[in-house]
Amino acid sequence: MENIMLKTIIKAAFVVILSVSFAQAADYGTLKKIKDKGEITIGHRESSVPFAYYNKSQKPIGYSMDLCEKIV
Repeated sequence: MENIMLKTIIKAAFVVILSVSFAQAADYGTLKKIKDKGEITIGHRESSVPFAYYNKSQKPIGYSMDLCEKIV
């Protein structure tokens, strides 16, 4: 019984370590792309009031857009 639990814990730890390493590799690719291009691409939903929506001039506005502007 203890042997099965130990194997399960080892497998779970391996999955966590593997997941973290892939996440770091993905982050590196994204940061490298931002650095190389010198720009950040932001996406938003068209009609998620009050988070993101279009005003009368068809400019995206809302909480999410304000947050993106602060970050960038």
